[in-house]
Amino acid sequence: MRLTAFSDVSLRILMLLSGLDGQKVSTQTIAEGVGTPYNHVAKSVAFLVNMGLLESTRGRTGGVLLSDAGRAATVGQVLRATENGVAMVECEGGSTDCPMRHACSLRSVLAHAREEFFKLLDPVVISQLPNEKQMGPVFVELGLGPLGGARSLPSAA
Repeated sequence: MRLTAFSDVSLRILMLLSGLDGQKVSTQTIAEGVGTPYNHVAKSVAFLVNMGLLESTRGRTGGVLLSDAGRAATVGQVLRATENGVAMVECEGGSTDCPMRHACSLRSVLAHAREEFFKLLDPVVISQLPNEKQMGPVFVELGLGPLGGARSLPSAA
């Protein structure tokens, strides 16, 4: 299964903000930190704010930070939301020219496989994924210090 770019960016945003220990950062800073164009990041940030995983304030002292729900969010939870409605095969989307679409059991098998994939990711808390070796250079490059303002990050395994 291949994740959409939207899911990938959303997970990267949550991982980046997990290491900032409540520090607000701009969407532009997030875009630089996750290596993704600003417009894509802005769309993902808006989606994650609507999910309640991020808090956002406007203005000169505004920015984006991880909410309490965001700190507890799992990979499975986020992927269910971001991958919702993304067809794995053409016939899932409704319109198809497939001559085998009548009484096709492939769709249900793939739907079951997708749910099992999400179930495997349900226990994985996103905020526990970033580590110092991974995030340290990103924070330094963004001018956020070696730990991005976080008290500590787990060391790489």
